[in-house]
Amino acid sequence: MADRWEDGIFGRVSKEDWLDVGSHVPTRQNDPIDGLFGDVKTDNLVAKWESIAAEYSIPVMAQFHGFDTEAQKTLRVPIDTHNIEKGLIKVKINQSERLRALTRAGVQGDQALYDYVLQDGIRLADQVITRTKVAKNELLATGKVTIKENNLDLTVDYGVPAEQTAFSLDLTQDADVASQIQAIIDYATDKGITINGMVTSKKNLTKMRNNKYLQTAINGNIGAGAQLRTSQLEDYLSDEFGIDTVVTNDLTYGASSILDATGRPVVDQKKYFPINKVTFFASNPGGKLGTGLWGDAPEADVKSFMNVSGSTVSPYVYITQWAENDPAVLWTKASSLFMPVLYNPNSLFIATVQGA
Repeated sequence: MADRWEDGIFGRVSKEDWLDVGSHVPTRQNDPIDGLFGDVKTDNLVAKWESIAAEYSIPVMAQFHGFDTEAQKTLRVPIDTHNIEKGLIKVKINQSERLRALTRAGVQGDQALYDYVLQDGIRLADQVITRTKVAKNELLATGKVTIKENNLDLTVDYGVPAEQTAFSLDLTQDADVASQIQAIIDYATDKGITINGMVTSKKNLTKMRNNKYLQTAINGNIGAGAQLRTSQLEDYLSDEFGIDTVVTNDLTYGASSILDATGRPVVDQKKYFPINKVTFFASNPGGKLGTGLWGDAPEADVKSFMNVSGSTVSPYVYITQWAENDPAVLWTKASSLFMPVLYNPNSLFIATVQGA
C-alpha cells in the first residue's frame, strides 16, 4: 500500500477521489428548505443570475407603435452584481496533526488512514454546504444575505421591498390571528401576488393551535380552549387563505466553536430559521422560491486540478491538499463559490412575532 498516497506524500489523497467527494450536493432528508431552494452549478454566477431574474420577473407590457416610429426601449431587471460573486466559502484542517492523532490512537494500515482522510474531506465539504443552507434561510427570514465574517462586511440585496419585511404578528391566545394573516394576504393580492405557503418554527404553529380565535373559527364556540390538531390548522390555512404549504424549520447548526480549558470543543449552536419569524411566500408552479447558484472556486483556475484522467467534472465543492515545508504540515481544504437566488423579489412577506 506504499503507493496508496498521491505523489508519495503521507496523507495526500488522489484527485480522482476528491472529485467524487465534491461532485454533488446531497439533499439532507430532514432539511425542509431544500424543497424551496434547489442547487445549480454554473460557470458564471452573474450571467446565470441575470437569466433567472429575466425569466421569473413579472412580464412588462410592450406598447403599440405607429409604423416608421422608433421602438420604445425596455429595461433590464437590476441585480446586485457588486456582491454576488464574493460568496467564497472555504475551510481547512491540519491533516498532518490529524494523522498523528489517529496513529497514536492505534489506527494502522494505509487503507484505514486513507479512509479517515477521505472522511475529513467529506466533513469539510459538509461544513461548506451547511453555510449555504444558512444563507438560504437568512434570505427567507430577512430578504437579504449578509456576510459578516473573516473581515468581510457585505449585504446582498435582493430587492425585497422594505415594507414587505416589516409585518408584525400577535400570536397570543386572545389575538385575532386570522385578521392579521388576512391583512398580509390582502396586501400581497393588491400587488398581484398570490401567497401559497409559509415557513416558521413549530413554536409559532403551536401558538396558533392554542389561539382561541382560531379554535373558535375552526371548531365553533365549544372548541375554544381545546388545542387544535396540526392537520386542522393546516386545513384551515389552506381553505381560508390558500396557504397550501406550511414549512417548519427548527434545525440547528454549529455557528462557531472554541476549545475550553480542558481542550474540548464548545459549539455555539444557532437555528437556521429564526424562531420569531413567519415568512409568507408565493412559490412558482414547481413549488420553488429560488435556487442556490454554485460557481467555481479560485482552485478552478488551476487547470491541473481539472485534468484528472481526462475528466471535465466541475465539482460543487473543491477539495484540495497542499504541503508546507516549515513547519512540515499537510493541509486539506474545502472551498466553493455560492450565492442563493430569489426568483421574484416580491414573493416574500416577512412578519416578526411580537414578544417572541
